Amino acid sequence: MRSAALLLSLPVVAMAACSSPQHASSQPGTTPPVHNEPLQSSATSSPSPSGDSLTAQLKAPDGRQVATATFDFTNGYVTVTVKTVATGILAPGIHGLHVHQIGKCEPNSVAPTGGPPGNFLSAGGHYQAPGHTGKPESGDLASLEVRQDGSAYLVTTTDSFTRDGLLAGDKTALMLHGAQDTDTAMDRVACGVIGPAS
Repeated sequence: MRSAALLLSLPVVAMAACSSPQHASSQPGTTPPVHNEPLQSSATSSPSPSGDSLTAQLKAPDGRQVATATFDFTNGYVTVTVKTVATGILAPGIHGLHVHQIGKCEPNSVAPTGGPPGNFLSAGGHYQAPGHTGKPESGDLASLEVRQDGSAYLVTTTDSFTRDGLLAGDKTALMLHGAQDTDTAMDRVACGVIGPAS
C-alpha cells in the first residue's frame, strides 16, 4: 500500500518540476532592447565599390525589361543578385539561370555555331572560365524561383568566374530559361549583357 502511494505521488512531483514558476500577467511589460551587432568584422568581406560591380538588364524577346542583376566581387567570391522589375511576364516555377559565353542578346538570332534562328541564340552556350572543363559549368548559377504573380528575387554566390573573365573577349550575358518541367524549359526567355555598373 505504501509503495502504491509512493508511485501515485511521483507523477505529481514530475509535473510540478516541469511547470513554470512564472505566472501570466495582465500588466503590460517592456520589450528588452535589441542590439544588432554586425556579423562581419572589418577584416571580412563587405560589398565592393560600385566600380567593381557588374550589372545586366534582362529583357524578354519583345524588349520588355524582366529583371535586373548585379555581380559584386569580394574576397574571391561573386555575389549575384537577381530581382524582377515587373510581374506577370515570367511564368511561375523554377527557371534555369546561367552566364553565357557571348555578350549578345539578340532575339531571333543564330547561334555562333550556326543552325536555325531562335531567341538569344547569339549569346552562345554556357560560359566556361579559362582552363575549366566539365560540369558544373562555370556559368551555372542557382535557379530563380518565380512566384505565382511572376515576381522573383535571388541572392546567390559563386567562385567560378572573375570580373575580368566576364568582361574579356566578346563579354558575357546572363540568361534566364523557361520554367522547369514545362514545354518551354529549354527556351531562352530573358537575356542581359553583363557589363560595368553605370
